[in-house]
Amino acid sequence: MMSEISANESPTGLERRMVHRLLIHWREALGEEKTLPSLDDVMGRDLGDIAPLIYVLNLPEGGEPEFASLGEAFSGSEYGDLAGKPLSAVPEGTLLKNALGYYKNILDKKVPITMGGDFTDSQGKTVFYRSIIVPLSGGGDEIGQLLGAANFKNKED
Repeated sequence: MMSEISANESPTGLERRMVHRLLIHWREALGEEKTLPSLDDVMGRDLGDIAPLIYVLNLPEGGEPEFASLGEAFSGSEYGDLAGKPLSAVPEGTLLKNALGYYKNILDKKVPITMGGDFTDSQGKTVFYRSIIVPLSGGGDEIGQLLGAANFKNKED
């Protein structure tokens, strides 16, 4: 399930708490004169326990998005070292692969979008997840980077 988040709408519900908090940081960093905040505008804030769940994608002109940085939640052996690598390097059956499946919608609409759902991980377990991707400025109205966050819980939990 995917949903766009308008500038004045706030997500509600416990499972969206991470999404809501990141969206608040993005909106506060937006400021009055900016169309989109920069990475520094958002990351310069106290993100608290969201920080390990965050990833940043650079958008090279004409090329595939590449990872600029990844939070600790995406640093395990399941992912390897993705810094500097393209999206295609993300392993199938992972939280990150599913959380990034809709990134092109953000590029098209230039608004934050959240998505949740479930997938089967590499060990055959059902995983429920929630993610958000927000656009960041590349200068003016252009999107230069994407900032995302994702969390999950196992069906068994």
